[in-house]
Amino acid sequence: MKTTPLHTIHEHLGATFEKKHLDWHIATEFTDTISEHHAVRNNVGIADVSYRGRHRLIGEDRAKFLHRIISNDVESLSTGQGTYATILTHRGKIIADMNISVLEDALRIDTAPETTDSLFTELDKYIIADDVEIFDVTADTGAIAVHGPESTDLVQSVLGINELTSLPERHNRFREADTLFKYAIVCVRTEGTGEVGWTLYTAAEGLASLWETLMTMGARFNVQPIGWNALESLRIEAGIPRYGTELTDAVIPLEAELEHAIDFEKGCYIGQEIVARMKYRGHPNRLLRGIEIDVNLTSQDCHSDFLGARVFHGDREVGWITSATFASTLGKTVALGYVRMAVTEAGSRVRIETSEGPVDGTVALLPFLA
Repeated sequence: MKTTPLHTIHEHLGATFEKKHLDWHIATEFTDTISEHHAVRNNVGIADVSYRGRHRLIGEDRAKFLHRIISNDVESLSTGQGTYATILTHRGKIIADMNISVLEDALRIDTAPETTDSLFTELDKYIIADDVEIFDVTADTGAIAVHGPESTDLVQSVLGINELTSLPERHNRFREADTLFKYAIVCVRTEGTGEVGWTLYTAAEGLASLWETLMTMGARFNVQPIGWNALESLRIEAGIPRYGTELTDAVIPLEAELEHAIDFEKGCYIGQEIVARMKYRGHPNRLLRGIEIDVNLTSQDCHSDFLGARVFHGDREVGWITSATFASTLGKTVALGYVRMAVTEAGSRVRIETSEGPVDGTVALLPFLA
């Protein structure tokens, strides 16, 4: 079973652990999910996300190489910028999604733990005559996510970097190693909870020092460590799909409303013809939507009986559930799922056939939060 470099620190903090994302032993709660959820909505929370995959591309052709394979533009990006993209099958289905950061001497890719190996294999097989090398640096590095209204002030004070407020999403700032932090830190704006957020990447050996500094300096911002459960409820409230639930190799990006992952003006890339045809000559048969569920569950209840549950409109099956949670900001149980085009309008009534019996719900546009 895999553990992150901060596993021992989380144990000392009394965290509860569960097996998640294939074989990772991940801290799911430090106190309770609801208080951790509200810490992010109201102040600031920090989370260990080192279980996500990280690849590094070097070589003169790295941008040109990646640009011709993935769905978004890379070649026009300069140092300090970044983007979100997918890599697709020839039939336009999602193999992996990724956040890309342009560093001075490399491209850094952040991807889901479920696609760490498959993305590496997929990219590596296309390296033929290109001056590019790819390295899986997941084990050698770590990542800490900082989210919430106070996150920018905390990150600026810890890293000594000013003017982060105006940094666009997925763009980055680089902090050189010094006497305070022995290892360089890459700070990327990542808003995966519906709040302002940052992911800080550094060497695995330097992750504990960074965590402790964030906790110490974050005391005046009421910082709170948060686990996987709170990150998941925040993500679902924000209507953000993730690989392994909403995103799979059975989904085309436009079905998941991922137009921001696609540059429709760039040249060909793998799966481009299918995506372009759906965009300009047709439409998806289904779309990702939120569903507000009539029966309220607490965050301690198990939502596994919702996952994969079939969705009906009248007597007709129209979709399925991909994620569900108690959205404590909203005070209600909500789900994400795919539904047929006929019921994608907000307010459409549906029935969900769970393992515990049928429950009713109302289709909602995403995000749930205004």
